Amino acid sequence: MKRIQNIKIGISGIRGIIGETLAPEQVVNLTRAFSTLIGSGRVAVATDTRPTGQMIKRAVFSGLIFSEITPVDTFILPTPSLEIFVKERKLNGGIIITASHNPEQWNGIKFVDENGLFLFPFTALNLIDIYYQGSFKIPSENRFPDIETVHDAFRVHKKKIMKIIDIDRIRKKRFKVLVDPGGGVGSIYDKEFLEELGCEVHMINDEVGNKFPRNPEPTEANLEVTSQYMKEKNFDIGFAQDSDGDRLCILDETGRAFGGELTLAVALFGYLSRKKPGKIVVNLSTSRITEHVADRFGFKVIKSPVGEINVVEYMQKENAIAGGEGNGGIIIPEVHYCRDSFTGMALVLDCMAFYDKRISEIAAELPTLKMIKTVIPLSKSGAHKIISILKDKHPNGNTLDGLRVDEENYWFHVRSSNTEPVLRIVAEGKEDQIDKIIADLRSWIEKKAD
Repeated sequence: MKRIQNIKIGISGIRGIIGETLAPEQVVNLTRAFSTLIGSGRVAVATDTRPTGQMIKRAVFSGLIFSEITPVDTFILPTPSLEIFVKERKLNGGIIITASHNPEQWNGIKFVDENGLFLFPFTALNLIDIYYQGSFKIPSENRFPDIETVHDAFRVHKKKIMKIIDIDRIRKKRFKVLVDPGGGVGSIYDKEFLEELGCEVHMINDEVGNKFPRNPEPTEANLEVTSQYMKEKNFDIGFAQDSDGDRLCILDETGRAFGGELTLAVALFGYLSRKKPGKIVVNLSTSRITEHVADRFGFKVIKSPVGEINVVEYMQKENAIAGGEGNGGIIIPEVHYCRDSFTGMALVLDCMAFYDKRISEIAAELPTLKMIKTVIPLSKSGAHKIISILKDKHPNGNTLDGLRVDEENYWFHVRSSNTEPVLRIVAEGKEDQIDKIIADLRSWIEKKAD
């Protein structure tokens, strides 16, 4: 029998390969740890479209019921929808069964607090401690709650989005839209959502079954078929999502996939243009293109450590009007403090309608920059040593999360990975310069690491 390895647990959730790094007994005990943390009440449970989701959901139900917590089954549901449902229905928490953008053999669970937010680091560490200590809540009597069911939880999410856009303006445009949900939750919700905005919707890769029709992460490299389809047909815009619906990628009418960085900037373009100047928050690895949009409309950019919950924490502290991460994760507090591809799609369509421009024309108003992401295998101690040397070399750099150095024509961010023994490097600049800059930086780090 294959030995089950230790599960990978971090503040952003629990994720692993079924049968290798994730097993039902671990899910039960993690759920019991979460139940112990919240004490009592009702917890919403949702899955993405992975076939292993139903097996994991049963383990989650067992952990909740044994802890005298009432499960509220919301079935297949986008991650942002689950978060919003927990907040709006005043539940005690939520559990999302998903591996997000990871391949189909992966699955995992994310925990949501009573405010519909992912657990902040201190709370997540408490949960992990309860799990490893095995100090779970013990049922007081053999009277366990039944499972409640809710079939229309997405409606709560949709209603909040519709309040922040001009629905009539979008409907008048009758946009022809191609959507590629990659076999994820968008396969169930995208068409109806966009048709309510008056769009003519064509779906691709919307089969829900045993296998994802493409890699779930909506990057340019994974959207070649979608891009070709856009080129052959006459669409105004294309959208692609990951499996749980929190990441978005735009494709313009020529089939060009924008990638997460440009998608975030374009989604914020129209939204910020109609708001009073204030603050937005992005993480330290996010493109300067978003900063360009913020500057254009008088917004100050605050940078947080990498990670959605870190962005959210800074947004709340700074009372920011918007934020996000460069993986296509748009966060609009008017809807909810979460990454949300559905809000992103609505904002982009609203922007096109407001400016009466093609999506390629809006993107053309933004700077053209090249971003490179790479990793160097290093132990955590080795990575910290390199970052320490770099901090001495760049005393004016941002040291909030590793080191980010901003120069006039480029920037780079070096940080130790939270999940792997690697040093992560992100750099951005003009295309004719950035390749050499990152090659030189990588060469310097590798020499110092020897």
